[in-house]
Amino acid sequence: MSWSSGLYAVLSIVSAAFLQQPPRSLSLWRRAPDAGVWLRRNPPHRWVTLLGLALVTGLWLSPVLASEPQHGLALGAPVKYPRGFAHYDYADPQAVSGGVLTLGSPGSFDKLNPFSLKGRAPMLLSSLVFETLTERSLDEPFAEYGLLAESIQVADDDMSVVYRLRANARFADGRPVTAEDVVFSYTVLRSEAAVPTYRAYYRDVARVEAIDRLTVRVTFVRANRELKMIAGQIPILPKHVYDGKDFGKDFLQQAVGSGPYTVQTFEFGKRIRYQRNPDYWGKTLNLNVGKYNFEAIVVKFYRDATVMLEALKAGEFDFLEINSSKKWAKDVGGEKWDRGYLLKELLPHRNTAGMQGFSFNLRRPIFQQREVRHALALGLDFAWMNSALFYNQYTANVSFFDNSELAATGLPTPEELALLEPWRPHVPPAVFTTPLQGLGTQYPDQRQRLRAAQQLFKSAGWEVRDGVLTESTTGRPMQFTLTLDQPDFQRIAEPYLNNLHKLGVQATMKVVDDAIYERLLRTHDFDMVVAVFPQSQSPGNEQVDFWHSEAADQEGSNNLLGIKHPAVDALVEAIVTADTRPQLLTAVHALDRVLWHEHYVVPQWFIASHRLVYGHKLARPTTLPLYYEPLSFLLYWWIDPTRERALAEARAANRPLIR
Repeated sequence: MSWSSGLYAVLSIVSAAFLQQPPRSLSLWRRAPDAGVWLRRNPPHRWVTLLGLALVTGLWLSPVLASEPQHGLALGAPVKYPRGFAHYDYADPQAVSGGVLTLGSPGSFDKLNPFSLKGRAPMLLSSLVFETLTERSLDEPFAEYGLLAESIQVADDDMSVVYRLRANARFADGRPVTAEDVVFSYTVLRSEAAVPTYRAYYRDVARVEAIDRLTVRVTFVRANRELKMIAGQIPILPKHVYDGKDFGKDFLQQAVGSGPYTVQTFEFGKRIRYQRNPDYWGKTLNLNVGKYNFEAIVVKFYRDATVMLEALKAGEFDFLEINSSKKWAKDVGGEKWDRGYLLKELLPHRNTAGMQGFSFNLRRPIFQQREVRHALALGLDFAWMNSALFYNQYTANVSFFDNSELAATGLPTPEELALLEPWRPHVPPAVFTTPLQGLGTQYPDQRQRLRAAQQLFKSAGWEVRDGVLTESTTGRPMQFTLTLDQPDFQRIAEPYLNNLHKLGVQATMKVVDDAIYERLLRTHDFDMVVAVFPQSQSPGNEQVDFWHSEAADQEGSNNLLGIKHPAVDALVEAIVTADTRPQLLTAVHALDRVLWHEHYVVPQWFIASHRLVYGHKLARPTTLPLYYEPLSFLLYWWIDPTRERALAEARAANRPLIR
């Protein structure tokens, strides 16, 4: 920091003491423990003492303060939107306000606390009712803009960041959002009462301190490329509501945040209604222009996916993302579409595909050997499934980071080798010799794939006895259960399990209801499940929760696979601590190779578009974001009153829409 900037910091402290205002230039940290607001408690007549303290403080802070508070941050590049920008490009300022949006959701819900460990919260609760210090842009790879925070100031050494809260920010009960709320949120969400994701994500946050009523500083254990970005993503909870009670039990029926909607009514397991808060503090904020247009959002819950689609056709709700290729090809069409009541649209995106696959639970002894996992993976015949079951809508996964530059290609580069060489004895030789490619594509047909699987089983000490694949030394059969939460997925799993049966594998499947499935995942009590490991454009701390040993034994963690691998741990650390984009890409590529060649999952498939069905009354911006999920973009849609009226009249008269 320059001498003039340091002097400005000093003068700000002195001015604050005289004017009884918090020092705006010290917006350096984020959320911290309790710290006294001592400057505001000292009367102006003690200016000599304060001046001395300010000089000392200014000299002490000058090496670490950033030169200017920022309205937004981007990783590795300037932010796209300048200070005071009018609105996001993908938001339409002419969007119409009003009306009720009704959504359908599979499953159920049994609590109104989206952050506690046990139970299931309803769809959209965390994004409509609660807010964060910063908000992510949907058309930049990784950029955050101040939401509850009006400014963000990063230390020159990247070891801390300070947020200055907006003075007009309020919770739904009218109480102001303060630094104490930020400190409290960091404390409770990193406690044992909350889902462990936050503990893993913010493990490198050393402390969070309230500098004054509206200023918070977050200090880090070590410099980290993305910590200054993600520190603002933690949800902010009102301390006066949630403090001093059992976070996991006392808030099953209460949700109070600073967001644009409040919970108006709900019936556990059936429906919930979010009502737009007429006194929402951020209604004129540029980040919210063209957003939150619906007067109310109602979510209805359905136990069966087929029933839910029929309810959409009947007009019970307005919007649905289709995740089944069969439904998209065969069921999304017919009278309701011919009459114009429903629209069908494929919206492209540039999201990193991540990985979806039949996922092994390495906590089960039969899955400990890599050769066994590889053999089981060869049982999947993607080419046949894509043609026979998926109407050729999908692309096979060939990476844990498909559809992006994050996917490893070719052989390891010299930079990747520098990370991988120390672990050569601990990782498969293929990491160094074999590019990532579609699993089993080197075999002309499925028969040869199964022969290759037999050889792998044999090399791992398994042989077929009386038609059952058996471990030679123990006599233990190769037997496991694939657990599903959607009946529709049985038609997809069945061909895979049939191929395994040809190898003597005693694999079965079962479908459980949503609540049981959630509990099994949380406690890691399953043999195999279908898991999705989503990825952003800038992987970071969340990789700890996916793959690191420290998350393997934590209840509720996303290390569903139970990976405990020193090379994986080291490469995750390399991702978290990468300083530049090239360093990040190198570390991600190296991790991708190890995850792939360890055969932790049976890779499945992805699609680079969102398949959407929605009612005629809905309208959307013409400009699409680049990196988005359907529900995040839906908050920029609106109800066209003319189209809504025409749709209602056509349905009532049982006739086509006149267009």
